[in-house]
Formats: sequence, structure tokens, C-alpha cells
Amino acid sequence: MHNIPEFSVSEITSLAKNILEQNFERIRVKGEVSKIKENKGHLYFSLKDENFVLNAICWSTSVNFLQVFPEEGMEVIAEGKITTYAKSSISSYQIKVDQIELQGEGAILKLIEQRKKKLQAGGYFDQKSKKKIPFLPKKIGIITSPTGAVIMDIINRVKDRFPVNLIVYPVSVQGNKSAKEIIEGLNFFNKKYAVDTIIIARGGGGVEDLLSFNDENLVKAVYHSEIPVISAIGHETDFTLLDLVADYRASTPTAAAERAVPEKKLLLEKIIFINKQLSSSYSLYLKELNENLNIVMQFLNLNSLKNSIKTKEEKIRGLHKSTNQLIKNKMKYLDLNLNNTFSRFRNLDIKQVLKRGFAIITDENNKIIKTKNSAKKNKDILIEFSDGISKAKIF
Repeated sequence: MHNIPEFSVSEITSLAKNILEQNFERIRVKGEVSKIKENKGHLYFSLKDENFVLNAICWSTSVNFLQVFPEEGMEVIAEGKITTYAKSSISSYQIKVDQIELQGEGAILKLIEQRKKKLQAGGYFDQKSKKKIPFLPKKIGIITSPTGAVIMDIINRVKDRFPVNLIVYPVSVQGNKSAKEIIEGLNFFNKKYAVDTIIIARGGGGVEDLLSFNDENLVKAVYHSEIPVISAIGHETDFTLLDLVADYRASTPTAAAERAVPEKKLLLEKIIFINKQLSSSYSLYLKELNENLNIVMQFLNLNSLKNSIKTKEEKIRGLHKSTNQLIKNKMKYLDLNLNNTFSRFRNLDIKQVLKRGFAIITDENNKIIKTKNSAKKNKDILIEFSDGISKAKIF
């Protein structure tokens, strides 16, 4: 006989179920999220550490109330109840999660830094992609909580500076639904109700409070927005991924309002100053024009015109006389040169040469004898002088 208790499989499964569910009715489990799946609104995932893995489920009725939406690799604390279930006739246990929070500020900062590096590598923070904020918008869309000081600060500041149409799209600015609602607000202004500028704003808070403004999908939605976006999250020291992707980052919601619209008082002062400058410049222009007109009128005066014509005529006569004299001198010079040239040509005439005492000696064939050796003895030659030709013989 054995004193060891004996159970059926169903009995031991039921006993284990009761022990687990009664002794761990509500617990908090630390671990890293992995293997996330979504089906019909329910979330299925695992929590793991360096040794073991615990299955987890979050029913659709609890998903909307989660503070943090689980992501792969996120270090969290899941709160819920241990339950058992049978799958393919195999008993197992899991945690039924109804709340999730990140494992302290360090885990949040680590998650944000990972997202930042990923988005930066994708070019979402490039300065060349930034859109210009309009100088004087007609309509401004504001995505923020409809209650609280933030929306009133923006409205009052815009009203004081330069009143324009403000359209508020109400969203929750904290919690797991916040990022999704803000994205819906961006789509509303980009696709349904066009505005010139969008402001996304909320008051200050801790790192966990601002987590929705570090959402990856929100960063991408702002990047693809066709309307310029001004971020105004928290205080000056608060910094989120939304600030990096926004077309302009304002240190506070009030500063966002100041960037969105100019100050009407300063604009009026500038307009008055420019108007005075234009008036002064126009007066100087008219004065100069009047002076030029007086000069023209004096020139068109009949006596003045006659004197001017007479002066011009005298100048023309002087030029005509000078030109004629210049032409005469030139012709005289050319004539002198021409006579000298003709004289030189006449001196080269053969008859003129013969008159100077020269003679031309030719043989019986009238061929000129130029040298002594070319003259043949006992032959007749002809000698031409300036006054006639004589015969001679060489011996």
C-alpha cells in the first residue's frame, strides 16, 4: 500500500489552476516584450528575462486602457492576474494583463534613443525636409487637449498678437491612445479641413507622460504632413522626437503662438515707418523732377533757343572753314609729292640720260655692248648720242 496521494490528470490540472489563480490573484511581472501578435483587438505576447518566458494576453476590453502599448524589445512591468488554460489538451499558464508600464525612466530613455537612431537613419529629421512656417496664416489648426491651460495660453496669445481663425482638434495628450488621436488630427487638417499651420501642444510632464510624442508612427505622420507643423511640448527643457521632426520647435505653447503669427502692433509701426520713407522719397523725386522740368523750360525759351542755334551755327561755320583749309593743305601736299615723283621718273628717261653725256654702243645686230670683252675686233659698232648715231670700228 502507498501513502502517496493519487490524482487524475484533470484533477492535478484543476488543483494546479486553483493554487496558481488563488495565490497569484494579482501580480506585477517585469520582463522584455517579444513575439507580439494582434487578433480581433486582443494582444498576445511574451514576457522574458535571461532564463524563462511567460505568455501574456491582453483582452480587447483592456487594450484601450493601457498606459503603454507594448512593442518588441520594450522593458515593461505588466500588471494582471495569473490564469491557466488548456491548449491541445496541454495545460499551461499565462498572465492576463490589464495594465503595462515601462520599467523606470532608464527603460523609456533607452527606447526613445533606439527610435531616434532608427528615424534619423531614415532621414526623418533632415533639415532640408523642413517646411517654411507661413508669415501670416489665415487659419491655424491646434491639436491638443481641449481643457487646461495650454489651449487657453495659445488662444490668448494669438488674440493679443494678431487674431486669426483657430480650429482646435481635441486629443488626449497622454496614454496609449494619445499618439493615434494626434495622427488622426494631422490627417483631419491635411485631408478634410485645410489650415495654413498646425500646432501640436501639451503642458510639461515627466518622460513617461510625454511618451506618446516619441511615437514612431506620429513622427512619420508629421514628416509626411503637407502643412507646416509647430511642436510645443512641455517646457523648454523637455525634448521629444516630435520636436526633431517638426518644421519648427517652440520651447512652450506660448512661444508656438508667437511663432505662428506676427505681432500686429509691430506690423503697424513698420507699415507707418515704411509709409513715411515712401512719402519722403516721393517728395524728393517730385522736387528733382520739378528742377529738371525748369531746366528744360529754360532751354525751350525762345531767346535762349535762338542763342543756342546761333552758337551752333557759328560752331558749324568754324568747323567748315577748318575742314576746307585742312583739305587744301592736304591737296597741296599730295600735289607736291606727285610732281616730285614725276620729276624722278623723267630723269630716268633714256634721252635725258644721253643728254648728260652718256652713249649707247650696239653691234651690227643692235645688241647693246655692255663690256670691253664683248666688243669684237674689226667689227662695226653703232654709237648713239643725244643728237644722233655714229658708226665706228673696233681695232
